[in-house]
Order: sequence, then structure tokens, then C-alpha cells
Amino acid sequence: MGRHALSAAPDGAVPTDTGVELRRPRGRRSAFGPAVARSTFVEHTKPARAVSLSQGRPVASTAVAGAAVLSRSAAVRAERAADPRHIRRAANAKRAAILLAPALAVTSSLTLALPANAATPSTEAHHGTTTSQQAQTYTVARDVQVPVVSTDGMTTTTTIVSYPTIVTKFGVSTQQAEDAISKVLSAGGDRATVVSTALQYMGDPYVEGGASHEGIDCSGLTMVAYAAVGIPLVHYVPTQDAAATTVQESEAKPGDLVVYDNEDHVGIFLGDGLVLQAPHPGDPVDIVPMYSAAHHFARVLPAGS
Repeated sequence: MGRHALSAAPDGAVPTDTGVELRRPRGRRSAFGPAVARSTFVEHTKPARAVSLSQGRPVASTAVAGAAVLSRSAAVRAERAADPRHIRRAANAKRAAILLAPALAVTSSLTLALPANAATPSTEAHHGTTTSQQAQTYTVARDVQVPVVSTDGMTTTTTIVSYPTIVTKFGVSTQQAEDAISKVLSAGGDRATVVSTALQYMGDPYVEGGASHEGIDCSGLTMVAYAAVGIPLVHYVPTQDAAATTVQESEAKPGDLVVYDNEDHVGIFLGDGLVLQAPHPGDPVDIVPMYSAAHHFARVLPAGS
């Protein structure tokens, strides 16, 4: 509404006395019409139309600290909490959690056990070094000095034989291996030659079908050892066993063959319960205790050797 309001006039009437002299400014349109329009209002006699709004959905509310009203989401949660189906589901979930808790506790306490051969062994061996490989532990000793005692009935001579590498396994100490080797070499003869030749391959890698320092297998080791005394053996365990004579353990001597009964493996008897062998892929030629699996002793050397 304008600042100077006029009284209402009948429809179609134009006020004649406004108390204000209306002049038409030169060069401008008359402001008579707009002035009246801007300063005049008409009161309508018709009553105003009443519009009623539909009542909204009641919202559950509760007082928090005596005054707060819950939001729509809180109201939905309140309605859901009162729903019997929701109560049953919550109870079932609670029971399931109680039943699964012991199983989850046991599962979380489990540890993953890796096979022993999952670890890659060190390729460097040092004097007195113990290395674990394929669930087997072996000790590598370098530059081992073995005393060899010989006598001619009147004079006793002690000679020191040096071995670059002595490998022992399954609890056999280097000292036990030295003592057994010393006894065999001190006895002399073909048996000492067989054992001494096989010892030259100590620490060499296992290679199936091999018979050299680049790689050698069990029957290849016995083959080259007996070749040193002029006895040719076929590079095959069953054939070597067939060419030998089976003897009792009490009669076995160093240099005799120790053969698995299933003829899957063969080694050279060192005496004192020890065997010199080329074991299997991944392990070098070593000295181990007498086989726990079924085995027998086979003699290739002539009687009296």
C-alpha cells in the first residue's frame, strides 16, 4: 500500500477531489492514472476462502531429558522394536552369536603349519654348520682331519687324511663319522679303498642317474666305489643286490652294501651303525645312522677281503 491512501470509491467512479493538485508535467505522460492506482485500494466484500489442510500422519514422540522429540527415523526404530517379528529375529541372532562364539574362538587360535621343505636352505656351508632341509637336519664340516694308523708289525705310522667336506645327518656327530672313517682306513685293503673312494663324493649333490661330482645317485655311488677295486656293478639297485651275497647284520663289515628290502635304495656300510649314502634329490652325499626301514646287508667283495 502507498504512503497516501485514498478512501474507497464506488466502482467506475473517479475521485474529483483528492486534496492534491494534479498537474501534467510537460513532456511526460500524465501520472493521474498510475497515481490513483498506486494510492488506492479496494476492500473486497466477499469473505476470504478458507482452505483446510489434511491432517498429517501422527508421529510417535518421546521425551528425552523431559523435552526432546524423536525424529522420524527414531520413531520408525521405536515401532520396529515393538514389532514381535523384529523381537524374534533379534533373539535368533543373539542365540546364533552365542553358539558361534566358541567356534570362532577356536578358528582364530589356529596357526598355519608350513612343511619343513618350504624354507629354502642356505647354499653356503661352513665348518660345523647345521642346515635344515625337507624336514631333515644335516651338519656340514669343512677340512676334516682324519687320523689313519697303519702298522707293519714293528712300526706304527699315523697319517692324517684331510676331507674337504663331511656331511652328517639325523644326530650323527662329526666326531662319530671321523672315528668310523679312521677305523675303516686304518684296516686297509679293498674295503678301505671302497670307502675312501665313496668319501670323495661327500657333499656332492644328488642327481638321479648321475655318477660324477656334478651329481650322483645311490647306485651310482656304490658303482664308482667298487670300480676302484676292479668290481663292475650295473647302475641299478636290484641288479647290484642280485650280484651280491646277503649276510647277517652281525657279520656285516665296512664296505658291504646296505639295501632296502624293497630295493629302492642302497648305501655303503661304514661300521659303528653308520651308512654312507647318496640320499635323494635336494640332499648331498652324507653319513646317517642305520636305516630304520626294513633292510639287509649284501656283500660284493670276495670272502676274506
